[in-house]
Amino acid sequence: MSATAMSSGAVAHWFPGRPGTPTLLVLPALGVVARHYQRFSEAAQAQGFHVLTLDYRGQGASDLVISRGTRFGYADLVAGDLTEAITWARGQGTGPLVLIGHSLGGQLAAALESMSPGEFDGLALVAAGTPHWRAFTGRARLVPLVLPTVFAGIAHAQGVFEGRRFGFGRQSAQLIEDWARMARTGSWSEKPVALPDRSIPLLAISFGSDQLAPTSAVDALVRFFPCATTTRAHFGEPSGHVGWLKQPDVVVDVLNRWVAEILAPEKRG
Repeated sequence: MSATAMSSGAVAHWFPGRPGTPTLLVLPALGVVARHYQRFSEAAQAQGFHVLTLDYRGQGASDLVISRGTRFGYADLVAGDLTEAITWARGQGTGPLVLIGHSLGGQLAAALESMSPGEFDGLALVAAGTPHWRAFTGRARLVPLVLPTVFAGIAHAQGVFEGRRFGFGRQSAQLIEDWARMARTGSWSEKPVALPDRSIPLLAISFGSDQLAPTSAVDALVRFFPCATTTRAHFGEPSGHVGWLKQPDVVVDVLNRWVAEILAPEKRG
């Protein structure tokens, strides 16, 4: 594994696979640093995949220290961190590029496809749903309806979000405000966002007892890609939002089968 610092402040961690095989670009959840995806990366690497895991700016191995003067949100991460990581991955001369979006990472993948369609060849949403409160059911709606807005208010007042006690790390106030806007309105942007019309292969994986990305929220994020060819999978175990990081084999296995099918030479024309 090697690490490369990028001009955006992000850091790419590279696990090389077999020549010509697809690259999996892992877009982490909010506050989850790249090293937590190492088990998944090594398991996928053992199947021949190239894997690039990303520390967003200000997270993990990044040298950027988030302060009151640090302002970036969804659009900045897309235009900077994601775009630069994709360019770097493409430059390795590997096979097709598949994004692996975990939680926030899946939301950023949707923003990327809306802002700059055609940057990737396939997308896997793993425990990734929209935070929009309407995508939840019953009393579970109260958490996305209230908590992100409270966090955004605190972040706005302090100029930075100190979310370590909640497992979200230290974050830019703008990023938390965008997340809270998506939780309230269904969109990360203040401006109208066009849904992409590109037909892409999409795999959506949900897990039992995942309170942050229940099946309804995962399905709602899938609807951000109305022209996608979608494969849906749900597993009772490993359960929760991050359990698969410690037990990645079930995800790697379904990814391996899905990629072999959707990116087979006859499927690519």
